[in-house]
Amino acid sequence: MRKDRFFISTKIGKGELEISDKKIFYQLKNVLRKKVGDRIILFDGTGIEAEAKIKKFSKDKIKVEILKIERPEREPKIFVSLFCSILKKANFELVVQKSTEIGVKEIVPMLCKNTVKTGLNFERLRKIAKEAAEQSKRVTLPEIKKILTFREAIEKTKEFDLKILFDASGKNFSLPKNKIQKIAIFIGPEGGWDKSEIELAKKEGFEILNLGKLNLRSETAAICGSFWGVSFLSQ
Repeated sequence: MRKDRFFISTKIGKGELEISDKKIFYQLKNVLRKKVGDRIILFDGTGIEAEAKIKKFSKDKIKVEILKIERPEREPKIFVSLFCSILKKANFELVVQKSTEIGVKEIVPMLCKNTVKTGLNFERLRKIAKEAAEQSKRVTLPEIKKILTFREAIEKTKEFDLKILFDASGKNFSLPKNKIQKIAIFIGPEGGWDKSEIELAKKEGFEILNLGKLNLRSETAAICGSFWGVSFLSQ
């Protein structure tokens, strides 16, 4: 039987636990109509998850008993950081949702020369990431970083093992021979990269790769690039 999963900000430990998150309370009591004795899955973002039994509904809190704590090995072993130009609202939200499901460790919004939209609703993006992590059975949440300029983003990648900027002009990719632990993936804006950005990336040791012969939208490239980084480089 499928058990509903919830991220909680309280550290999970053995014994009884009180959940005071109003949204979780409402979801369990009024939407899912859970009862005392029903079981749910909780995770706190530290890599563990727990099976819990509902013990009591108070006025606005839930008391649960932690029955079992596990550390599942579902998270990708490779650290993939997705650097994505800010896109239109719905498109960037899709990138956050799908890259979370894929297993990206952090998402870094960028301001590039051809970026049109410049603001983000971080509270909503974190909510989308949390719900995507719950749905996909992740046991950690991706960190959504502050907005960086393209040059600041380049500087942030100094310690990465592999740095890739995806562009239609790039070469076909092949799996690297060396073991990769940390990878940076750069996705440009709807208007494409400026030539100066590609040249700077080359100077800083980036691989300029393509995702095939077709012209992909930025959000599609972000999803495909994330999947490639998490799946193929983890092999």
